[in-house]
Amino acid sequence: MKIDINLIENLAENIDKYGLSEITMENEDTKITLKREKTITTTVAAKSVVMETAPILEEIVSEVVSEETVNEDENLEAVVSPMVGTFYASPSPDSDAFVKVGQDIEVGDTLCIVEAMKLMNEVKSTVKGKVAKILVKDGQNIKKGDKLFLVK
Repeated sequence: MKIDINLIENLAENIDKYGLSEITMENEDTKITLKREKTITTTVAAKSVVMETAPILEEIVSEVVSEETVNEDENLEAVVSPMVGTFYASPSPDSDAFVKVGQDIEVGDTLCIVEAMKLMNEVKSTVKGKVAKILVKDGQNIKKGDKLFLVK
């Protein structure tokens, strides 16, 4: 059985183009399923073989901080994301944000939620101080280690 790489690329493009989480293509002896996860799984029904191929590139949206901003923020401590996911500033769309700029926070206070694989994970403060800057927007994709907040 020969797998057409162009077909797989086309399916991957359609996942991104239409915002799908999964796409499947099937004919008599072949079934190809692509999921927006870490790997693409190809299953051949006739031989019951599962083959892992290259990971789908995750769209990472991040703000670039200029050198001047970094110099101004030397005395600030960053709270970073513990994982890859989607940043949410509030517990629900109708709720107020967990924290606002200028708000005093303590170690252990909930600052935001990072959604990863349909699980909502609270991000707790690792520092005590005042929120100086929120570096990401609600609903923004983030990766592990991205700076989320700057605290004085």
